[in-house]
Amino acid sequence: MTQPVLAYRWSRSEFVRASEAGAFDHRVELIEGEIWPVVIGSWHGDTVGQLLALLPRSGVRVTTATLPTGESLPDPDCWVRRAGAEPIGSVGSRLSVWDASDVLLVVEVADETTIQDLNVKAKLYGQAGYPVYWVVTQEAIYEHTGPISTGYRTRVEYLHGESIPVPYTDIALATDDLIAPRPV
Repeated sequence: MTQPVLAYRWSRSEFVRASEAGAFDHRVELIEGEIWPVVIGSWHGDTVGQLLALLPRSGVRVTTATLPTGESLPDPDCWVRRAGAEPIGSVGSRLSVWDASDVLLVVEVADETTIQDLNVKAKLYGQAGYPVYWVVTQEAIYEHTGPISTGYRTRVEYLHGESIPVPYTDIALATDDLIAPRPV
């Protein structure tokens, strides 16, 4: 007879204590009580670098910090907040909590995590009320807008050769400039 396996769900405070104590030997994030490894390959790293270099910075802060979201602690590849925004709280000794109205754009670069980023993380970020969420893949950038309790109302796909509007500005950027070339 097979015994059911009970999965342990981490609380945010347990995860923070473990992280601050150095319990993890590699980069991880807490998503809905589960610990997910964070894997960064060459294409992923190159694309994040391009995003960081090209996202407009006037009146905003572009960061790669953990973004506490509900009971989860995701590590978006980058996100943008108003320059004058002040944290509304903290998690542990190192993480700031931000008001959703101050978070202008959240970006995940998806190499091996496309399904999770388009589904699980879209739900998390939408529930938190972040107005715009991008998932950058090798083929396209998926823009999510209109946050609701189940994720986002709208998802638009921007392909190579197109431009995507930057939500906190009145400019658009070429997807080909944001997506690093495919590895050979």
